[in-house]
Amino acid sequence: MPTTKEKFKITQRTGRCVQVMFDGTDKWVSSGCHRKKDAILWAEAQLRNNNDYLNKPLHDDFKLVRRRGRNIQVQFKGSDSWVSTGYSDELNATLWAQSQVREKKSNDITLGEFSEGFYTRTDERSFRAKNERKNRHYNEYYYYTMDGRHRNYILPTFKDVYLRNIDHIMIDEWFVTMRRAASGKKMASNSKNKVLMCLSYILKEAVNVGLIDSNPCEKVDKIAEESNPRQPFTEEEMAILFPENDKEAVWVWGNLMWACYFNIMKCTGFRPGEIAGLTRDNYYPALGGIYTSQSINSFTKEVVKRIKTTDKGMKAKIGLLSDQCCRLLDEYISTLPEDQDLLFKVKTGYVSVFTSNKHFNSFAQKAGIELNGRTQYCLRHTFQTMIAGEVEKNHVEELMGHTKYRKDYDHRDGKRRLQQLQNLRNRLNSII
Repeated sequence: MPTTKEKFKITQRTGRCVQVMFDGTDKWVSSGCHRKKDAILWAEAQLRNNNDYLNKPLHDDFKLVRRRGRNIQVQFKGSDSWVSTGYSDELNATLWAQSQVREKKSNDITLGEFSEGFYTRTDERSFRAKNERKNRHYNEYYYYTMDGRHRNYILPTFKDVYLRNIDHIMIDEWFVTMRRAASGKKMASNSKNKVLMCLSYILKEAVNVGLIDSNPCEKVDKIAEESNPRQPFTEEEMAILFPENDKEAVWVWGNLMWACYFNIMKCTGFRPGEIAGLTRDNYYPALGGIYTSQSINSFTKEVVKRIKTTDKGMKAKIGLLSDQCCRLLDEYISTLPEDQDLLFKVKTGYVSVFTSNKHFNSFAQKAGIELNGRTQYCLRHTFQTMIAGEVEKNHVEELMGHTKYRKDYDHRDGKRRLQQLQNLRNRLNSII
């Protein structure tokens, strides 16, 4: 019969679990294990717990104890008394204790207490960490804006309301009457829907941890959103922003760097972060184009090894440059310090989307363009609108860096479409 440091003995009978006899006793007890190795580990664990406490670090709100001949007992946090769980096995005793904790919390926890730091925390149990484990990599701006909605719209109404008392009727009344926090003016439908989603994520987590049975936000209908898509620039506006004369092109944008930056955007439809991440090696003068597989995340100020700051879409993309853009770029690169790898930098470091858009808005307006809410990103919409119908759709997808054809970037009017179909018109005349 094998022994282990004389603290206990083990034996195994045919068809039964390994049994253990601890030193100082004359009774064999089943380990519940069929392998001797596992039985030894079980016995050693029992010796470590010889104070009778079942040590489970995840049990933040209670502790369990097993006393001979009785069901496992539980002592809840903040209480001096022990109560029976009604179970002799640890699993069911733990589940029972957890259900009691959930019931107690659901009766006395407010939304404000539960949602404290919901969108700003970064610990392993946070909303952000769970998103990242599911490969949902949102940028800092996303969590910043969600936290703003939480503080400005949700907490003023629901902070002191118990989770169990929040129902869909209460949410619906708050939702449809919501107004802008700062001005009190009417709030756009899509903005209201985003606030509702912000609350829904919080209540969904309350369901996941067992504080409430269902998410009442799921019973609230979103408001139909007004369509307000980005609009492209007209041919006349593009001629003003990008004159054919090189010196005039530099004058429009203030200096050679910004002239190159926005001419690349005009020629390729690249996103701001993709242009900010371009290096010398990304430019192929002999081929008149650029190729990149990285971009700059404007919120984290980091280089990411993909063309978008999320994991969506294509991983790399190409762009073909005009002769003028190549001339400007060649001249600009000749002025760069030899040790500067990135093509575009400002005094503070990387060119962020905020910096480039501020520059775009300022100089476009000085050139006499009425923006009417349009930004530098509308150059991307302009690019697809200009090439749509002129090249094959698969080439449009490749140049845009999209995995499928995006109709929302195609703003061609009826006249333009008819002009592009004139060759087909003659063929149809002979058929119809």
